[in-house]
Amino acid sequence: AVVSTQSTGQDNNLLEVSETEQQMTTQTSHTEIQQKLSRLLRNPGVREIDLLRLVLLYCLCYEGQSGYCPAQFVEMLRNRGVSDARCKLAPAIMNYGGKAVRGGQLFGEQSTTAMAKKYFKGLQGVENVYTQHKPYLIDVLQQLVQGKLREADYSWHGGAPVARVSEIILFVVGGITFEEVRAVHLWNVSNPGNKVVLGSTAIHNCQSFLESVVSG
Repeated sequence: AVVSTQSTGQDNNLLEVSETEQQMTTQTSHTEIQQKLSRLLRNPGVREIDLLRLVLLYCLCYEGQSGYCPAQFVEMLRNRGVSDARCKLAPAIMNYGGKAVRGGQLFGEQSTTAMAKKYFKGLQGVENVYTQHKPYLIDVLQQLVQGKLREADYSWHGGAPVARVSEIILFVVGGITFEEVRAVHLWNVSNPGNKVVLGSTAIHNCQSFLESVVSG
């Protein structure tokens, strides 16, 4: 969430909203997220745009899991007075980035065993619950430098794959986020032997991204 310089962090329940976003993208217990999302949707102090973003994230992050119920949360948005146009973003976001159309493991989808290990490891404590999410492009970079990128997803051009890369140009068609820009900067600081230049056709915030989803 974007917080103004005058915000105390308590305005509009932004801290709880941000924490819930982070938990969803790191695959926190489905039942726990459903309870938190229901509570936030009933909270009159939470902004409409924040509720919409949470429901859209839920649609993407928990697709296919037992008890998955996006229609219930979309109906709760309508009960809050959210317009039909905005509620229709739920099916639109699935057409844009649901499991049927996206490649790779965008939210780190894992087996039940792997998710359980990740969950119990998290119980040991997290330094900052608001920075748990790691952008998928960092996973791509790690696979690239380790020589583990799947050719089916990332084909090679101009000869055989090299054993080691030291300079990488990463260009994303459609847009990147400020979080991804920060993540690549931290990558460059931590990995001086692998210089990454990041480029894109746009830098998105939530509003501009949703506009691009609507426009197709």
